[in-house]
Amino acid sequence: LCPHFHLSMQSGCDSVLARMNRKYDSERYYESVKLLNEAYETPGITTDLIVGFPGETEEDFEQTLSLAETVRYAQAYTFIYSKRAGTPAAEIDDPTPHEVILERFNRLVKVIETTAHEYNQGELHTVVPALIEGTSKKNDAVLLGKSPKNQTVHAPIPEGYSIDQLVGKIVDVDVDVAKTWYLSGSVVGEPR
Repeated sequence: LCPHFHLSMQSGCDSVLARMNRKYDSERYYESVKLLNEAYETPGITTDLIVGFPGETEEDFEQTLSLAETVRYAQAYTFIYSKRAGTPAAEIDDPTPHEVILERFNRLVKVIETTAHEYNQGELHTVVPALIEGTSKKNDAVLLGKSPKNQTVHAPIPEGYSIDQLVGKIVDVDVDVAKTWYLSGSVVGEPR
């Protein structure tokens, strides 16, 4: 079992979750995170978070911000709420100005960027296995893979190999760069 866990949360505020018709609350969520942290040394916990659900107050948003700061996500998919025709939420009038929602969203993104960067620093100067999926979109001489924690990993294609020989294989990457959204280094040993 890989130590990556996507626990979708949407909001850190129980009243917002109830309005979203979610069947979980923050207490149950925090308990799940606690169990994962007890079972794994550094699990890669990711989530989905929505800012600006109709009626979300600053206090509601602060609970989501607190959740992100407490859990310290390895990565999060963050979204600004958009109405979907035919859903109950689309009928809720929300007087919150878009500028306020955007400012909150940017504050949340900063927290996620900080925790993701700090999380990836834990892999710096270690050897990380990566399942090779292909090449980087920016450079076809660079491998693109995923770590067991679902981190993006880059490394130059080792001499004597083609990408066709490596896709679907696991290579060990000696990480010498740990950025917010990826790790990079060089392949060590033989693919398996």
